[in-house]
Amino acid sequence: MRIKRNLILLVALVHSWATFAQQKILLKHRVQEKILNTNTGIVLVKTSGSIYGVDPEKQAIIWENKSIRELDFSRYSEIPLTHYVFFEDKPLINSKILSKALNTKGISRAIVDVTTGKIIFNSSEQGFQAVFNTLLLPEQKAVLVDGKTEEGFGIGLFDFETGKELWMTQVISDFFTRTKGAILNEEKVLLDVDHNIFWLKNRHLLKINAKTGTVEYDKKGITSILLNDKGNRLYVSSNNISSKKLNQETVIYAMNPRTMDSLWAGPPVSVIGNIIETNLDKNQLVVITSKGFDIVNTVNGKKKWDRSDPLPLIKKVVPTKDSYLVVQENQLTRIDKSGHKTWDDPLKITYSDEENPVHIFDNDPYALFITPSRANRIEIESGRKIWKEDLALFDADFINRNLKLEVPYHRVWFNPKTEQFPVYSENNFYLFNNKDTVAPKSLQRFDFGREFPELKIRPKAYFLYQGNRFYLFGFSGDLIYQKEYPSVKSGSFVRRSFRDSFYWLKRGLQITSATLLFAPTQANRAIRSTIVSDNLGALGTGVSGVYGTYRSYTQGIDDFKDFDVDLDSNLEYVFKRIRKSRKNDDTMIITVPDNGQIRIIDFQIDTGKEELIKEMDARQGTFIIDEIERTLYIFDGKEVSIEKL
Repeated sequence: MRIKRNLILLVALVHSWATFAQQKILLKHRVQEKILNTNTGIVLVKTSGSIYGVDPEKQAIIWENKSIRELDFSRYSEIPLTHYVFFEDKPLINSKILSKALNTKGISRAIVDVTTGKIIFNSSEQGFQAVFNTLLLPEQKAVLVDGKTEEGFGIGLFDFETGKELWMTQVISDFFTRTKGAILNEEKVLLDVDHNIFWLKNRHLLKINAKTGTVEYDKKGITSILLNDKGNRLYVSSNNISSKKLNQETVIYAMNPRTMDSLWAGPPVSVIGNIIETNLDKNQLVVITSKGFDIVNTVNGKKKWDRSDPLPLIKKVVPTKDSYLVVQENQLTRIDKSGHKTWDDPLKITYSDEENPVHIFDNDPYALFITPSRANRIEIESGRKIWKEDLALFDADFINRNLKLEVPYHRVWFNPKTEQFPVYSENNFYLFNNKDTVAPKSLQRFDFGREFPELKIRPKAYFLYQGNRFYLFGFSGDLIYQKEYPSVKSGSFVRRSFRDSFYWLKRGLQITSATLLFAPTQANRAIRSTIVSDNLGALGTGVSGVYGTYRSYTQGIDDFKDFDVDLDSNLEYVFKRIRKSRKNDDTMIITVPDNGQIRIIDFQIDTGKEELIKEMDARQGTFIIDEIERTLYIFDGKEVSIEKL
């Protein structure tokens, strides 16, 4: 019995030693650069001789590639929801438009699989003098690229595994080089149910057979395209009717993408103005134009009304029970089911005409509006404001100074459990409710400066944090705790987790014409549909879409708990990491400097309690902590130390 107990104790000690043992990797040259790939947890380490991939589970080098050692980590970008990254080399004068118009040297790109270290696409090696768009087609294991080659302008498809060209189609130059069109007109790439490619650029639409590269449809004068979720209905608009009516009237067709035959028995739909945006809302096609908006029945092609009241400069259209709330520049008005205004006068809801995003939340018979500058509740039928005065979130001078910010200087979230809208604005934190009879007061004022806090919606509270400052507010608005710690100098600690990166992932998924992205395949459509569904926990902080009040994903990975779609292998690889990250979702790892030491602390989010995990000499070297794998990487000269926390 004593021998058995000693054996158990020995096994426990060995297990404990193995758990906390530090693995060391000795490289041939000094570490120059390092970066943790958010999507996979693989750490890329660069020396003068090679680039290495370090696996977090094996705690070992899983690949070495000398041929990519010249890649510049400052040009590194991750491709959302994949194990692919790209490195971009920009010329001294970087202008995509000039590259197209003047045939100058443009951007080159290399895409690397971080799980193998292989280059799956290199635009320079494929003969591109400049690349414009680079899109992944995961289901075909291919990269779709358009750009300039020695032969002219072309669109090509390249195999993931070998990097070989599957096909290259030379396209007439005006598809690429009309400078005015490149500035003013929409560019969009869509895949239909058969994965064939619909590419709209410079008012020129091509349908390309994905297997052969053959151009099967070629039409000029097209202003916008839209596919339904199944990819079997294509909506095409054109305002190339006559010179007198150009820019005044647009015609919309519903087509079978396989045959390009019309799906409507009658004539195409005619709307007034240039199309700004189109959306599908069940069996309705919502068309926002420069003159107003129309609702079209997708089954028969009939409009809801013949002609609405003039509504130029629309920024937002929100459907309500029996009407539509429409934002034009800085004013809000109500439109009935016949397309006519119902209020005597519109309501001013922003200081500036250019403010975005504008959020309108319908809770019949009332609605709540939240803009960068002000907020209030209104009675939908009459337009009467419920609060005596608008709640001023920013003053006019601040708004005018910050209109050109890519990300507006405020954030809005949504808690479906409490139906509350947490809002951070100008260093103040509010809790809005669509039932409040008086405007909410700031729960607390912060001194974050120009830094944005993050927010996690916990089961019973809101966790707000920025840097090493942490706050927990109950759903009633009471402050449960406030914790502040000194911060390690910038560059020593890199918090690279899904918590902080999913805001940018969300932005990438919603921008379908982004420079480098998934082509919208069926799997991607499913993901995007989930990300903008009503059961998610945060609202987009970028320029929101014109139609609807879609919830957008900004707070982290919480709402992927029960996410289950048929993903291709590269997406499944990433979602394994997302699922793993949930195991440590109740804690955060923070680092605190203390008299020449760095204290690594396990911070309990719901209680504010802390537990010291490790202390180390601040002079030991630079380090990265992977919160998901709970792994510490220390880089010192030629040595990489890896330790589980």
